[in-house]
Amino acid sequence: MRFTKALTLSALTLALASAGVANGADLLSLYREAASQDPAVAAARASLQAARERVTQAEAANGFAAGVNASTNLNYFDSQARGIPGSTDRGYQTASVSAFVNKPLIRPANQVGIDQANASAKLFEESLAAAQMDVATRLSQAYFDVLLAQDNLLLVQAQKAAVGEQLAQARRNFEVGTATIVDTNEAQARYDQVIAQEIAANNELDRTRWALRNVVGRYEANLKRLRTNAQVPAPSPSSMEAWVTRAETSAFGVRIAQQTQSVAEYDVKRARTGTDWTLDATASVAHGQSNGSTATGIRTWSSSGLIGITFNWPFDVSGGVSARVRETLALVDKTRNDVETARRTAGLNVRQSYLGVTSGVASVAAQQQALKSAETLLASTKLGLEVGVRTNLDVLNAQQQVTQVQRDLAQARYNALLNDLRLKAATGVLTEDDLRATNAY
Repeated sequence: MRFTKALTLSALTLALASAGVANGADLLSLYREAASQDPAVAAARASLQAARERVTQAEAANGFAAGVNASTNLNYFDSQARGIPGSTDRGYQTASVSAFVNKPLIRPANQVGIDQANASAKLFEESLAAAQMDVATRLSQAYFDVLLAQDNLLLVQAQKAAVGEQLAQARRNFEVGTATIVDTNEAQARYDQVIAQEIAANNELDRTRWALRNVVGRYEANLKRLRTNAQVPAPSPSSMEAWVTRAETSAFGVRIAQQTQSVAEYDVKRARTGTDWTLDATASVAHGQSNGSTATGIRTWSSSGLIGITFNWPFDVSGGVSARVRETLALVDKTRNDVETARRTAGLNVRQSYLGVTSGVASVAAQQQALKSAETLLASTKLGLEVGVRTNLDVLNAQQQVTQVQRDLAQARYNALLNDLRLKAATGVLTEDDLRATNAY
C-alpha cells in the first residue's frame, strides 16, 4: 500500500510540475525575440544594406561628374648673368579657377555594373531570409531539447521516489525478518543507479538551457510544454517527390546558388565590355590671372571654355580582355555546378525530413499504444502485489517501463514536430505562420 501511494504521489508531482510552466515563454515569442537580436541575422541585414548602397554607387557612375579646381601661387624670380650688367629681381602672384562637368553617354560597362549590383542585392535578400529561417530551426531544436531534458529529469525523479520507497520497504522487511539482505542490496543498487541518472539529467537540462540562451540571447528556464494530447499532422502534400520538386526550386540553398550564378554571369558581360567603345560629353570653363611673370611685370588674365564629345575605342592588343572573359566563363561554369549540388542537397534534406515526419507520426501512434499497454501492465502488477502473486520489484519494473515509454512518447512528439519544421525549412517555405501552428500545441 505504501508503495502504491508513493507511485501516486510521484505521478501527482509530475503533473504539478507540468502545470507549473503553463505561463512560461512559448516557441513563437522566443523566435521573435531571437530573430530581433540574432548576430547572424544582423550580419545578413548589414550585408544587404551594403549591397543596396553598391546599387546607388553603380547608378552614380552613369550620372554627372562635376567639380571645381582653384589654385594661387606666390612666385619669386631672380636672374643674373656674369659679365652682363643688370639683373632681374621680381615677385608676382598667379591664380586660376576652373570648373568641369562630365556625363557618360554610352558606357556599356556602367549598365552591366548597375544590373550586377541589383542582382547582388537580390542575393543578399535571399541570404537574409535564409538567416531568419535558420534562427527558426535552431530555436525550435533548442526549445524542444529543453523540453525533452525537463521530461527526462521529471521522469527520473518520479522513478527515484518509487525506488526510494522500494528500498525503504526492503529495509523494513529485512528488519522484521520477512526478506533477505539480498533484496535490500538489490534495492540499494537500483536507488544508487537512479541517483546517478538524476545527476546526468540535471546536467543535460542545464546544457540545453544554455544552448537555448545562445539562440535567444538570454537565459530562459520557464518554457511552455506540449499538450499531452498533441497530435502531429502528416505532411501535406503526402507525396515525397512533390516536396522534393518544390525544394529543387524553392530551397534557400538552391535560390542562393542560382543568384550567385546570376551575379557571376554579369562578370562575363562586364569582361566583354573591355573592347566596347564609349562616348562621353564634357564641358569646362577656366579663368586665370597674374600680376606679372618671369619676363614682365604686366598684369594679365585669361578665360576659356569648352564643350566636347570624347570617343574611346580600346583594342585587346595584349589579350588581357580575352583572358578575363575566359576566366569569368570558367567561374560561371563553377557556379552552375554549385547550383546542381545545391539541388541535390536540397532533395536529400527534404527526403530525410519527410521520412522523419512520417516515421515520427507513426512512432507517436505506436508509443501511445505502448503507453496504454505499459499502464495496463502496471495496474495488473499492482493488483498482483495486493493479492500476493507479485512483488514490489515487479511493480517497480512495471513503473520503470511506464516512465520509459512516457519519455519515448515525448521524444517522438518533439522529433516529429521538429522534422515537420525541418521539412518546410529544407523546402524553403518555412514562415512564422508555421511556427505559430506548432506553437498552438
